[in-house]
Amino acid sequence: MVQARTERDKAEAIVAAGEKLFSRFGYRRTSMDDIAREAGVAKGTLYLYFDGKAAVFRAMQTRNLEEVNRRCTAVEAQGLGFHEALAGLLEANYGWMHERYGASEHLVELGVTRMTVGADIASAADATYAARLTALCNLALDRGEITLARFGHDADALIASVLEAARGAKSEAGEPVPATRYRQSLMRIAALAAAAVTLTSAR
Repeated sequence: MVQARTERDKAEAIVAAGEKLFSRFGYRRTSMDDIAREAGVAKGTLYLYFDGKAAVFRAMQTRNLEEVNRRCTAVEAQGLGFHEALAGLLEANYGWMHERYGASEHLVELGVTRMTVGADIASAADATYAARLTALCNLALDRGEITLARFGHDADALIASVLEAARGAKSEAGEPVPATRYRQSLMRIAALAAAAVTLTSAR
């Protein structure tokens, strides 16, 4: 068991080193030598765990996906109303991820790498997250908490609009916004979406 923990710790140290360097220097400029140095392991040891920096990047994506899922599950377990749950889920994914990577000068490159080197992981993560939000919307509809009748759209369309707004709020004039301001934007998006779909019952 001690050996297993040691091996896991080494792998996690390598992924953490890769994440730090990818954010600081970008994916293209980061080498396996750089990652080995940052992680404090020999290059030969590095290759025992990952066959290249693409594998390190994908491991980083997987780790982030697991953390986002954990955070989203914690929000869902609270039994919140639609507005509060939507805000919580937006924070659990977009807010947390922007806190980690939003200040990087290589944010655009990291986003491209996410959809190329880790395309399958990214697609699965995006689909899983959208499904969580749609399930939240459908639950609120079943409870009579919200209505979409007057808008002529279903839950999928509502969530697609929310996600588009959340992604668009990450930057202004091509530059990433500070994490605190982005979180405020996410809260406004949740509040506006909730207000829009509860207008009928409020009138």
